[in-house]
Amino acid sequence: MDRHASLSDDYKVGSVSSLKAGAHHIPAHISTRGRYFTDSYGRSLLLHGCNVSGLSKLPVTPNGFTHLSEGFFDHEFVNFVGRPFPLDEAHEHFTRLSNWGLTFIRLVITWESLEHEGPGIYDDEYIAYLAELIAMMPKYGIRCYIDAHQDVWSRHTGGSGAPTWTLGIAGLDIRSFKATGAAHAHNLHLEPHDPPPKVWPSGYCKLAAATLATVFWAGDTFAPKTKVKRSEFKGGFRDGETTTEEEVGLQEFLQTCMIEAFGALADKVKDLEAVMGFEVINEPHRGYIELHSPYSWDFKTDLAIGFFPSAAQGWALGTGHPVLIDHYVPSFPVTAKSHQVLLTPPNGRTAWKAGVKCIWEDHGVWAWDPKRGRFGEPVVLKMEYFTKHPETGKEVEWYQDFYWPFCKKFGERIVSVNPTWRTFVGPIPNESLFTKSVGFMSANVQGLARGMFILKALYFGRAGLKKKFALSRCSFSIAPADNAHSYALQIHNIINAGYRSIGEFPVVIGETGVPFDMNDKAAFKTGNFSWQERQMDAICSALESNLVSFNLWNYNPLNNDEWGDSWNSENFSWFSLSDVTKDALDHALKTGGEDARLNVGARVLDAVERPYACKVAGIPTHANYNFRSKVYTFRFANPSPTAASTPPVKEQADTAHPPLHGTPIQSRETEIYLPRRRYGAAARAGMLRVDTRGEGDWKYDEVLQTLYFLHTNTTPEYTHLIRLWIDGEGGAGSSELFEWRVEIALALVVLLFAVGYTNGW
Repeated sequence: MDRHASLSDDYKVGSVSSLKAGAHHIPAHISTRGRYFTDSYGRSLLLHGCNVSGLSKLPVTPNGFTHLSEGFFDHEFVNFVGRPFPLDEAHEHFTRLSNWGLTFIRLVITWESLEHEGPGIYDDEYIAYLAELIAMMPKYGIRCYIDAHQDVWSRHTGGSGAPTWTLGIAGLDIRSFKATGAAHAHNLHLEPHDPPPKVWPSGYCKLAAATLATVFWAGDTFAPKTKVKRSEFKGGFRDGETTTEEEVGLQEFLQTCMIEAFGALADKVKDLEAVMGFEVINEPHRGYIELHSPYSWDFKTDLAIGFFPSAAQGWALGTGHPVLIDHYVPSFPVTAKSHQVLLTPPNGRTAWKAGVKCIWEDHGVWAWDPKRGRFGEPVVLKMEYFTKHPETGKEVEWYQDFYWPFCKKFGERIVSVNPTWRTFVGPIPNESLFTKSVGFMSANVQGLARGMFILKALYFGRAGLKKKFALSRCSFSIAPADNAHSYALQIHNIINAGYRSIGEFPVVIGETGVPFDMNDKAAFKTGNFSWQERQMDAICSALESNLVSFNLWNYNPLNNDEWGDSWNSENFSWFSLSDVTKDALDHALKTGGEDARLNVGARVLDAVERPYACKVAGIPTHANYNFRSKVYTFRFANPSPTAASTPPVKEQADTAHPPLHGTPIQSRETEIYLPRRRYGAAARAGMLRVDTRGEGDWKYDEVLQTLYFLHTNTTPEYTHLIRLWIDGEGGAGSSELFEWRVEIALALVVLLFAVGYTNGW
C-alpha cells in the first residue's frame, strides 16, 4: 500500500484537494480487501453509479426500439455505434453523472452488438467506438465494468443480448415465433388485441429462449445429438482450428463465440484506465435445466404472466400442434390464472426451420399423442430428463455443473488480457410482478415466496416502505434501515447469502430503480414525482444501510414520457427528454449556471444526488441519509489484526457486523461526496454542521463536492462518527406521516459479486 500524507502529524485536513479529484472520483488503482474495493492507501471504497444505458440493448439502425416493427428481421447488419450516446455528446452526459456523484458505471453491452453479422465476425467499428467512449471516462472520475447484457436471450425472443444467428444455428425460425408462441417480442405485438409488452419476463420460459439457454449452458449434456460445424465460426477456435469440418456441440460452439466476442472487446480496451472488469452475463436463466416436470414450471422462480405454456406445451406449439394454454394476470401476492385460450399455429406452422426436428423431440424427451384429449396432447417420455445426466444418472446442479465452469472460462479469457481486472458474477434473478403503482402498503415479496404469513409480510405508510420495499423481477424486497426501523432485511438476506456461499468478496447491486410511469403515468400529467422520489430514496437508503456498492437502473439519454426507455414499455430512467425544453435550459443557465443547465431533465434528483462516504480510512459499519432533512450519518471502525468480531466461519457472515480484522490503513483521511447543490449555499453561509464527537478535523471543498474528515484516534476497532446537517434544517421533519393508497411498489434489483479469477471461484 502507498502511504497517504495524512499519516503525518502536521498534515492539514483536505490538503490532497490540490489533486483536483473529488471524493467520488474513482482512483485508477483499485484492489480488494474482503467485502470492499480499496484504493492504493487501503481505504474502503463505496461506489455509487448507474447503468449506461438500457438504450444500449437496441441498435441505432435499423431503429431497434421495441415499439417499432420496421427492420426487425434485418438483424445481420445492424449498427450500434452511438449507443449509449454519440461521442460528441459524451462530455455533457459524463459531466452530469459526475456532478451527481454517479461515477461507477455499469456499461451495458450486448453480445449482439459485437457479433451480429455471424459467428466470429466482429463489429470493429462499434468496438472502436466503445474504446473511444471508455477512454474519456477518467477525466470525469468515472470508472466502469462491462456488463455482458441479456434479457430473455435475445431481441428476437423478446429481450436483448445474443445475436439472432444463435437461434438459427440451433434450428429455429425467428419468423415463426409469434405464430407458434415460441417467443413474445414487443416489436411483433403492436396491435390493440396483442398481449402487452409487460409480459416479456415470461419469455424466459417460452420455447425459443428456454431452448437456447439450455443448449448454451448444457448442450453437451442434454442435446448431444445437435451439432454444428466448427468452420461456421469465422474467428477460429482458441486451439487454432478454423477450417475443419469437424462438428461440435452447441454448448461448445455458442460459449466459444460469446467468450471470444467479449474477448475481442477486452483486447481493444485492455490498456484503458477506466475499465475495472467484465460481468459474465446479466440475469442468467437456466432454461429447462433442473426442471422436475415439463408439465409445470416452478412458480417461485419463474414468472407466470400472459400466455404461459408449460415446457411440454411449448414444445407442442413449436411443432405446430394446438394447445389449450393458461393465461395469467398480475394479482396479489402472486400472479393468478385468469382463463384458458386455445392457441393454434396456422396451417401446422412450426418454430423450427424446414427439415429440422424439435431438439427435445429428437432426443426422445417428448412426443405428440393425437389420441389424448380433445385436440391431442404432448406426452413427456422422460419426466426428469433435465434433472439428471442422461448417461450417468447423476443429479445435475446448474450453478456447480454448468454456470461456474462457464464463468471460469469467461474469466480466464478476460484476465489473460489484463490480470488486474475483476470478473463480476451474478445469480439467477427470481421473477415477481405487481402493479406499477405505490400506495400506503408494501409487501415482503421474498418472505411471501418462502411461505411467510401474509399479515407479517405487509408494511404500511412511508415508514413501512422504508422498512420493506417490494420489487419486480426479483423475489427480493429491499428495506432501507434507519434508527427508527429494522435493518434492510431483504437486501440484508440477499447479501448475507452471498457472503455465506461465496465468501468475503465485494458485492455490487447491479440494477435497482423505480418505474416513473407508475400510477397510470399520473406524474407525467401533473409534474409531481413525489411517489417516485420516495421510492428512489427507499431504494438508495436500503443499499446504503447495507454498505454495498450499486448501479441505479438506468440513465437513458433518450427517455421520454411517450415511450419511456423504448424497450418493452419500461420507464426507469430518472432523466427524461420530456422535461428538456429551450425555455427550461435558458432559465436554468440564467439562474443557476452550467450545473443547473445540466440538471434539466432530471427527476427526483434530491433522492438520487445524495451524500455518501466514498473513500473510508477504516471499515464502514453504518450509513444513513434523510434526504428531506439532509442529515447524513456515517460510522466506520479502525481495523485490527486481532479483531474479536471476525466471523470464525463464513456461514456466520453478516452485513450488520462487518469483519474488523485487517492491517492498518495507510491513511487517516476519509472523503465524503457532499453535493454542492444541496449543501454548497449552506456551507458558504456557515450553516453546515459536522459532528465528529470532538475527534479530528474536517473541511468542505464545494468545488470538488468533498467533505474531508481527518481522524485522530487510531486505536484498533475504535468506531468513528460523522454526522452532518444544515443548521435549521435538521430533524426528521413531518415526511414520515404520509398516508398512501393500497397498491404495491415496483422496483428492480440484480445482485453481483466482484470476484477475481486468481482468487478462486
